[in-house]
Amino acid sequence: MQRILSISNRKGGSGKTTTAVNISAALAHMGNNVLLIDTDPQAHATLSLGIKSREKGKDLYTLLTNGKQLGEIIHDTYLKTLKIIPASRKLTAFERDFSKMKEARLLLANTVERISSEFEYIIFDTPPTLTLMNISALIASNEVFIPMQTHFLAMEGLAEMVQLINQIRKIYNPNIKIKGIIPTFFKEKTKLSRSIILEIIKNLGKGIILHPVRVNISLAEAPGYGKTIFQYNAKSNGAYDYLTIAKQIKDKL
Repeated sequence: MQRILSISNRKGGSGKTTTAVNISAALAHMGNNVLLIDTDPQAHATLSLGIKSREKGKDLYTLLTNGKQLGEIIHDTYLKTLKIIPASRKLTAFERDFSKMKEARLLLANTVERISSEFEYIIFDTPPTLTLMNISALIASNEVFIPMQTHFLAMEGLAEMVQLINQIRKIYNPNIKIKGIIPTFFKEKTKLSRSIILEIIKNLGKGIILHPVRVNISLAEAPGYGKTIFQYNAKSNGAYDYLTIAKQIKDKL
């Protein structure tokens, strides 16, 4: 069964791209065929996998606007089981040119329908703002996983995400569900981190919380080398945390 996931949070600095890249890689290391789609004009997920292609017509923008064949857009990575559709700054032009067209919100969902069922997981890394691409990814997804810092200010961003997903469910996609909250930059020994977890459980239930991602320098360093945490430091806490989360996601059918 093909699963379509968005890793999304409207608040920046939540570890969203790190989470999208390393969950994708972890699932691929576990033997699943995974396609990561970078929908953020900053293209940080693309760069984090070492993809530096600037070739014309080799990114998501061209796929959405010119109807290119998927085989021309999907890039290989260091794993045979992990592919990526890269982003580029041209997605900013997509936002500018198409944001007033209601039907543009469905372009990404229609594109995903064309993607071969050979992929067991399709995972969107989304922009950290309320944009056309963020909304489009949510419309195209059935599951949402929200990474969030264990800070009280992050609770406001979580509340906004819950409201947004409820709106998407009512208007576009009745199947979309929040399947997990992923605490990031977690410090187990601090009262604040534990308090945030308890507050989320109080509002959304215990089953919504996934394994936390601890503060780990290797997670910060790996993207600079165009590597996942499993390439950069497979023995790190970051690698353990994301592998554990990937297993939890796999079990959340």
